[in-house]
Order: sequence, then C-alpha cells, then structure tokens
Amino acid sequence: MLSDGVRTVSLGGVEHWVRVAGAGNGGVPLVLLHGGPGESSYSIEQSVGDAMAKAATVVFYDQRGCGRSARPTDTGTYTMPQLVADLEELRTALGLERIVPWGVSFGCLLAAEYAVAHRNQVDRLILHAPPIVDPLHPGLWTMRPGAVDPFLTTAERVALRGQLDELTDPIERTIAAIGAIAQSENAAQFFYYDPANIPAALDDAPESNLEVAMALVGKERRGLADDLAAADLPTLILAGLWDRHIGFDIPRDLAARLPRAELEIFPRAAHSIDEEQPAEYVAAVHAFLGR
Repeated sequence: MLSDGVRTVSLGGVEHWVRVAGAGNGGVPLVLLHGGPGESSYSIEQSVGDAMAKAATVVFYDQRGCGRSARPTDTGTYTMPQLVADLEELRTALGLERIVPWGVSFGCLLAAEYAVAHRNQVDRLILHAPPIVDPLHPGLWTMRPGAVDPFLTTAERVALRGQLDELTDPIERTIAAIGAIAQSENAAQFFYYDPANIPAALDDAPESNLEVAMALVGKERRGLADDLAAADLPTLILAGLWDRHIGFDIPRDLAARLPRAELEIFPRAAHSIDEEQPAEYVAAVHAFLGR
C-alpha cells in the first residue's frame, strides 16, 4: 500500500526524489512526468499538485539528474530508453500494478514511450501540451524560430534573423530563438496568455539541468505517434489555445489520430495551463479519471 510522504528510491543506480500525495484516495495512481527536459516536478506541485491529490493518488518524482534527484556519474544515461526503464522500475518499487502516466510537455514523450513499451501497465494517459508530431510533420524545433519572431521588438527581430542566417541545424536555430525571446522585453507575452499569471519566483525552486536538455532535445522518435495510436489507450490531451511552445495544432492533430483521445482546450492559457487555469485543469483531469 502506498503512503503519503517523501522518499528516496534507487532507479537505474541513481537515487530519485519521490513524493506520494493523496494515497488514501485509492484508484490507479497518477505519476507525474515533468517537462524540460531537465526541469523538475516542482512547478506542477506548486500550481495544482495539492488540488490534484484531493481526489486522486499522485506520485511526483524528479527524473534522473533533475531537480531533487541525484545526477548520475555517467551522463550518457540521459536517454529516453533509460528514462522509460527508470519509470518501470519506479512502478515496481512502489508495488503498483498499473499507473496513469501524466506527462507535461517533454514528459508527454516519456509518457507515450512508456505506454508503447509497457502497454499492460498503463491504465490511461494524460498529456499536457504533447510535442508528439506525425512522421510527416516538419518537426517542433524547425518551427520554434517562427513562433518566437512575432513577439520580438523590431530591433530584436533584425538581430535574430541575422543570427539565423548563419545557422542551419534546427537545434542551434531553436537555441538562438529561445535566447532571443528570453532576453526580449516582450518575453512575458510569449510564455503566458496573461502575464499577470506569472507566478512569483521561489527561492527553493530547483535549477534546471542543461546537460539533460542538450542530451534529449531533438531526439524525438518519428514513429511515436503511430505506435501510440496502435496502443489504443484512453487519453486526455490538454491544450492551451495560446501555447507558443508546442503550438495548438500539434495536440489537436494528435487527438484526432488517437482512437480514444479526448481534447480539452483551455482558451485562457498558453503552455503552462496549470498556472493560468488551475481550477479548470484539475477539474478536467478528475472528470477524465472518473469516466
């Protein structure tokens, strides 16, 4: 039986920070798979974690090298197969027969890959802003500079376009675009539907691990959408109408091709739906779990 609290669990030879909340609710536990790559579960815990645990059992954990988990001695283990193996080991260590992977952004890729590899251990899926594209899609990273460009000032736009003229690699172009918007005076408009929803910075928030990000960005498997459709799982897709990181078309099109997908659209949210429409977010997940 699960019990609430924080513990350390060794997964793939790395000590992982794990927190269980709402264990008394019973049911198949949600397992949060945070984004980044290289971030942590901290922001979701702060925004909707406690509210989610009022009606569901939730397992929060930070992936290897991320947040409050230890960093492996071998950075070559920052791979998707290893993250999938870690998650399966976590399920076993907690004595869970099945789980509901709850992916957020990059975490949706991990949720989907786990579901494909361990179909019988997955009850259903929750995908918040999934960057899972059709094999014929030009690719998320190819589109990132175009998503950033409209929100820059004229001078910033000229500078970025000049920088991009010398770059051909999609990841290098993405890094340039992200750097431009992060330093822009209009940055808040890119990241949030309403800049007033930006949460206050907290001193104890874990730093991101750029090594993890650089190891995993651009490594998305082209056939994942096809394989996920074949897995035929009940899936809730959460999409912010103003999401400029993933865009709205990617989650919309994924919902259209998965046989048992439900698409929940949040009209007053960008990428961080949990921060901009938290009550509606929690209600949508709880309703899905109750069906």
